[in-house]
Amino acid sequence: MRKAKIIRTRQVVSPLLTLLAAVALSGVTTVHASDNTDKTPAVNESVQSSATSQQEQAAATDRKADTLSDDDLEKLIDRSDATPTQDILKMKDGVPSDQQEAWLTVAKRVADQDLSTSHREQVILYNETKIVVPAPKAAAPSAESDASNQASNASAQNPSSAASSAAASSSSSSAAASSSSQSKPEAAPAKNEAASAAATPAPVTDNRYVSVTDKNAVLYADLNGTKKQEGAAVYQRTFKSQAKYQKDGVTYLALYDANQTLQGYMNQASIKVAAGAGGVWTNASGYASLTKPGQDVYGNLDTKQVIKKSDDVLDNTYFISGAYHHLDGQVYYSLYDSHNNWLGYMAGSGFETVNSAEGAWAAASGYAKVVDKNYAIYNSFKFDATGSTDHYYQQYFKKVGQYHHVNGAVYYSVFDLFGHWLGYVNSAAVQNVTIANPEGTWQADDRYVTVTDNRATLYSDFNWTKKQAATDVMLQTFKSTGKYHNLNGLTYLSLYDKDGNWRGYINQQSITAGVSDGGAWLPANAYTTFTAANVNAYADFNQQKVATSGAGLVNQTVNISGQYHAFGGVVYYSIYDVRGKWLGYVDASQVKTTSSAAGLWLPHDGYLTTTQSGQMIYTNLDSFAGGRTTTANYQRTFRIMGEYKHYNGATYYSLYDGNGNWMGYLNSALGSESKEAQGVWMNYNANVLITASNAALYSSFFNMTRDTSSLYGGVYQVSGKYSHVNGTTYYSLYDGNRWLGYLASWATTPYMDYYDWTKPSQSKPYPDVNMYPNLSIEVDIAKQRVYIKNGSTNLYTMYASTGIDNSTPRGHFAIQTERGYSFYNANEGMGARYWTSFLDHGVYLFHSVPTDANGNYIVSQAKMLGKQPGSHGCVRLTIPDAQWINAHIKVGTPVYIY
Repeated sequence: MRKAKIIRTRQVVSPLLTLLAAVALSGVTTVHASDNTDKTPAVNESVQSSATSQQEQAAATDRKADTLSDDDLEKLIDRSDATPTQDILKMKDGVPSDQQEAWLTVAKRVADQDLSTSHREQVILYNETKIVVPAPKAAAPSAESDASNQASNASAQNPSSAASSAAASSSSSSAAASSSSQSKPEAAPAKNEAASAAATPAPVTDNRYVSVTDKNAVLYADLNGTKKQEGAAVYQRTFKSQAKYQKDGVTYLALYDANQTLQGYMNQASIKVAAGAGGVWTNASGYASLTKPGQDVYGNLDTKQVIKKSDDVLDNTYFISGAYHHLDGQVYYSLYDSHNNWLGYMAGSGFETVNSAEGAWAAASGYAKVVDKNYAIYNSFKFDATGSTDHYYQQYFKKVGQYHHVNGAVYYSVFDLFGHWLGYVNSAAVQNVTIANPEGTWQADDRYVTVTDNRATLYSDFNWTKKQAATDVMLQTFKSTGKYHNLNGLTYLSLYDKDGNWRGYINQQSITAGVSDGGAWLPANAYTTFTAANVNAYADFNQQKVATSGAGLVNQTVNISGQYHAFGGVVYYSIYDVRGKWLGYVDASQVKTTSSAAGLWLPHDGYLTTTQSGQMIYTNLDSFAGGRTTTANYQRTFRIMGEYKHYNGATYYSLYDGNGNWMGYLNSALGSESKEAQGVWMNYNANVLITASNAALYSSFFNMTRDTSSLYGGVYQVSGKYSHVNGTTYYSLYDGNRWLGYLASWATTPYMDYYDWTKPSQSKPYPDVNMYPNLSIEVDIAKQRVYIKNGSTNLYTMYASTGIDNSTPRGHFAIQTERGYSFYNANEGMGARYWTSFLDHGVYLFHSVPTDANGNYIVSQAKMLGKQPGSHGCVRLTIPDAQWINAHIKVGTPVYIY
């Protein structure tokens, strides 16, 4: 870690302290102010000269870091102890010890200003010293003042002769002026009085340099109040006062410019007396960059003594520590270096004023080699380091400017050799070098290259002027005709486009070279499906030789394994089939791509009836995940709404059910397609019993010819079936050789010599009892059927076996509270399951086909179901039918047996 450099400053003894020490008496110093007569003020010019020197020194001290400004110091003056006759100025807490002299300077200036307006005694309490500035004494009016009124206006314009002819009169007249009039705002001389001309006061010789310090000062053309200039036009200007006049209690000075031309008259309260032609010191700060040669540096503003030329310190930066508005009309600044060494005075036109310590920017070019590791690199002149020369040791910087800092150091603004601005580096860390050809010499190149780095830049020169961002030409192919091996160690290519336009220089690391005008091979992993027979795959990049014709590619999905951005501007895909055979290059603008091996979605509208069981219906054609199989959907018809020609060679249909629910993807080979919603005809031969009396019978889908009321209870033949997309199976129904029409399968039941007592009597679902408020049960003993009805509408028909020998009671009954899972009657030698009482509380029941003592169903008894009576009075049912009544039929439901 580098040690910090210590800047030592010399100690400056304040001239004001020297003055105070000389005049201090018993801890109290009294300084008498001017009494506004022609007497030279006791300490006026000497104090002014000392104060001027002291002000410069105080201003130089203010340049130190963390110092208070004059405005801040003025706020630390306590005036709270003022009396009717005195203004008392004390030092508040908070003034740093090294700025107490500066505070005294400010307090003295404030006291002078207050004295000119309040005419009260000013007392400054400074540590153990008391500085008293008395108020001016008021002189009594004299009759001799009338003598001064005899002077003419002409004599006022010739103050030297007037002074010699009326000395006695003028002295008594000026003594008679009332000092109290100065406490009022600026008053113009009286005008339009009858005796105005006769009352023109006599001049008193004056020979002082004065500077206007009142921002609202007025310069009069005469002593009659005619305004000539005011405010900013005269503020801070320096004049030569050659005479002064007393009028209406106010002292007016006759002010002359550097050419001894009278400029006008001004109230003495608006000025301060200067030590010389330079005028009074005024506060000014900032920095001066000496960028102009041949400018004078003065050691004395009165004699204009030139002590050096700016050429001796050219380009250096100095502190501005105050200004003087000279009699010659120019403003001169007092300049110091960073060690508080005074340079001299310079006119403001002789240097460049800047607001920051680094000074003005100056041109610098060429290269510099880093020879010292121990310097910081800054990104601003707040000196916040962002890097170090250690990282760039023995490397080269490119200089683009320089700053001559007020601290004496020169800082270069530098770029690296890649065109990146690094910041500001002390010139002591580098050595300037001359490099004749930093970009390198041109070498021939003859390659097609593709831009593959989107962070790169195309440059118009080797000053790294940006011509175009690589993002604008990313993946474009150019012709490289030449190359340069740059000083930065990189190679840059000179690029041209297909139209012969030069596009710029690019870092060779930002491109990939190709072996032909196709450019570089670039990786790709996508798929496309050929949908038109006129899109060919070519064997070259000029589309002269066909590798695979469009007819051989149509309806095929291929893999895109790479791409070429050809010099001609066309992008080509390199395509392969599922067996890995290369098919050629295809113009990318002629196809659409997808990331899925399924290929592109293609429109397809139709119906598919599944014809194979145990096959997967997929939800994803890349992972082949699936949630359904054709086992549960065997011989079911779905809507086809699109297809995919998969890369594996298969076609997959996207299937939806009749309610619009998506089912998944199914290989088209696992079903038969139809254009109609009923699907395809399927062979089916069976005898069926018509179990619904009001089902529709169709001659076509859906052209109803009649219902099944006349066919109810009959047995008919089925010779085929359709599985409609709406979810219903329709039988092609015959009566012998006579075709009857299409009937929904739910209106039938398979006809056998006996009914299947292990299944529900009908294939349709049981009714929801909560939806039917008028639910009832009817038992038809003659037909051996049980009907679940809502009012007169039959909801469900069940096979039954009632009591032998008419042992089942006829009449109107109701479901009772008694019900249970099973029972066994030893006297009868049989029992049953799922019993529900409808009479005599457990005697007459609805229950399943009978069971033996071991709980096994008695098959011989079960086969009587639906055909003949077999019970001892109860109503036997299939097992599911009995279970449904036991679980769902409510107590009180009417039962009618006939």
